[in-house]
Amino acid sequence: MSNDTNDTSGQRAGIGQSTRRTFLGGLGATAGLGTLTGFAEARGGDGGGLSNAVYYVVRSDGRRPNGHGSNGHGQWSNRDSGRGRDEDGEASYHVLEGETGSVAFTTDGTAEEAFQYAFDDLPTGGTVVASGDDFQFGSPATLGDDTALVGQQGTRFVVSRTGMRDDQTTDEQSGHDLIRARGDDVAIANIAFDANGTQLDNHAIQADECDGLLVANNRTVDGFQMAISFSRCTNVQIVGNEVLDPNWYGITSRSAPTGSDRDLRRSENVVIARNYVAGVTYNNIATYNVSNFSVSNNVVVDGGHSLIACSPAQQGAIVGNVCRDLTEYAPDPGGEAGIEIEYKETHVREEIAGTPLARSFDITISGNQVDNCPVGVLARTVPSDSDDQAARETERPYSFTVTGNTISDAADAGIRIRSGEAGVVATNTVRNSPAPIEVDESYAVDIQQGLNATRE
Repeated sequence: MSNDTNDTSGQRAGIGQSTRRTFLGGLGATAGLGTLTGFAEARGGDGGGLSNAVYYVVRSDGRRPNGHGSNGHGQWSNRDSGRGRDEDGEASYHVLEGETGSVAFTTDGTAEEAFQYAFDDLPTGGTVVASGDDFQFGSPATLGDDTALVGQQGTRFVVSRTGMRDDQTTDEQSGHDLIRARGDDVAIANIAFDANGTQLDNHAIQADECDGLLVANNRTVDGFQMAISFSRCTNVQIVGNEVLDPNWYGITSRSAPTGSDRDLRRSENVVIARNYVAGVTYNNIATYNVSNFSVSNNVVVDGGHSLIACSPAQQGAIVGNVCRDLTEYAPDPGGEAGIEIEYKETHVREEIAGTPLARSFDITISGNQVDNCPVGVLARTVPSDSDDQAARETERPYSFTVTGNTISDAADAGIRIRSGEAGVVATNTVRNSPAPIEVDESYAVDIQQGLNATRE
């Protein structure tokens, strides 16, 4: 990757206003994320809105401003954005100042350096707008405090496979993250993220230690180990995204690589709503080590482990979701479900082991539609030692409510309580299941049942 030093040393060309309208048309107020997502603007560090500072990042097919372009007048020329080009083809990425339209920075090769320049050079936070082009990334770019990254119609970030090592020990190709959030009050919206077939050690979006995170109206395709993940975050909103065919997890509070310092760290005050997540090996939505959370009005289909899982989690609601079509992939004891409440010992880090935060409690599961899953709703305990059945008494989920759900075609059981305490299972409808409601009385105690309806 090389920088165009002529473009970064003060020789900045003006960009024609009509051309700016070409790639900014229809965006609206760039900092007004409420318009784009249905939520309020990302907060600034002082509790107000984002800074008014704006950068625009665009791609060209190798033509340059400052007289280098084919029009010869120092004006922006982008008649071929490069969409569909071979990734080895020549491309340049330019950072334009929002106030003047002048070129602040240019780089050739891959796009991460241009975005990193824009993120880092915003004086007190602000907005970076990506044009409706393909951007090849050779490594991640990282957002800091009070920064919004917003795409336009057609914006696509792609994992570049150029230069990747060829000493793979698995058929699944390792990749790299595309965007990392490492600051407070961060927003990422309206971007398509393409893993380019890579399956391991990568995320489309990975957030760590953020207070105030909004991820909205994005799309992820063709891989990623974990598509959208967050760890050690508070005040999180993951809203209106489409997640297709990730390898391990779709939307999760885990983090790759597994076992890293970020993995399985606690998050609080989390909303995951109105997303579509499909084609996953493990869990479509996994809220692990999360408290004060809501998983609502999502559509989750085609998974290998439970489609929506909390393990462990506290004081949350799983409400109004559609869960459909689960094919078990290496199931845990008791099978896999459309929705599960779980204690799983391998999900418990040392800092919470033996504390109340290691267990799941005060969870409401209500008003969900669950179709064609081995189990509809499941509560269980999975110790690391399968012979340690005592853990099903000492670490079982408790104080949970399962009401008003409709479960159809559950091949093993409609509602299965393998271990649990002080639960309520009532007013559910279970259709076409050999065991509509199954409670293991050896490890499930004080489970109140009533007004459940079963139909063939």
